Amino acid sequence: MADRPSLPKTLRTERLLLRPFQFGDVDDVYAYAKDPEWSRFLRVLPRPYDRIHAEQFIARQTLLDWIEHVAWAAVLKDRVVGGIGLRFNFENRHAELGYSIARSEWGNGYCTEAARAVIDAAFRTHEDLIRVHARADENNTSSQRVMQKTGMTKEGVLRKFRVERGEAFDEAWHSILREEWKQ
Repeated sequence: MADRPSLPKTLRTERLLLRPFQFGDVDDVYAYAKDPEWSRFLRVLPRPYDRIHAEQFIARQTLLDWIEHVAWAAVLKDRVVGGIGLRFNFENRHAELGYSIARSEWGNGYCTEAARAVIDAAFRTHEDLIRVHARADENNTSSQRVMQKTGMTKEGVLRKFRVERGEAFDEAWHSILREEWKQ
């Protein structure tokens, strides 16, 4: 695994800078993550979301190995407005994409823009990568739209697949294969 290339630490899109999270990002992350509407479909997050949770999140992100797990802060005009990352399963030659954006930036296409850049970087860096997939609560139609706009195809819905906070919910899975990405 040590001989695997790592993805670029910095990616630029038309409007965003994607770069590693830094300790100075705590205030920006806390500002959007404390919003209960922002985390409505992110049931794994603590509620209420306190500043200490943002500090712990940033600390975890700074410890990533940048081989199997990578995460970028999405920066718009010197302000962190979200994050995007990949977890690789090199044995099965796939990666899982995850992303979020501050509610104040919803509807501006930033997640789609960042996701396209990250998917491109993943396929270009790891030539044996077969697929990139993403998943979301079946009711999170905005996230599913992002997946579709990146070229992903909906594979299906896993019914009552996840249980968080005692509630079972359906999860929609989407993916893009290397041959689809090349087109």
